[in-house]
Amino acid sequence: MKNPLLLSLLLATLSACQKEDVPETQTTAYPQTWQLVKMTSSWTNTVQTGTALSWQETYVFQADSSFTKTRQQNGQVVDAQGTFSVRTSATGQHIILTYTAANSLIGSCTARALQEYLLVKPNDTLVNTWEACDGPRLEYEKVAQ
Repeated sequence: MKNPLLLSLLLATLSACQKEDVPETQTTAYPQTWQLVKMTSSWTNTVQTGTALSWQETYVFQADSSFTKTRQQNGQVVDAQGTFSVRTSATGQHIILTYTAANSLIGSCTARALQEYLLVKPNDTLVNTWEACDGPRLEYEKVAQ
């Protein structure tokens, strides 16, 4: 009586462990450079583009999951570094940036946060989530490599 029960448990375990077909994930090529192309004020809905932007800014994402954010404003160049991860949720694909140190470039709703969140739009545009707390809406487009 123990052998049929043992055999049934073994078969149930093996059938539960069958490999499922998992869709292949798209391979992302790095490095990637994304440039600020549009800024919309959350207060006045004023839109700035191109050379009219208050500052020029880029993100560069590397294959080792590191990134650099660089801003040029009033003749000054400031940058910040950290690591990033990509997550997919019901609202789409998000890039989570974790900075190595506090920096004025971090676009976050929390003043002391070391993280910044970007949403990847279907038209290959990155959008910050800073506008949720009255920051400007910043939109970035990928620069051809």
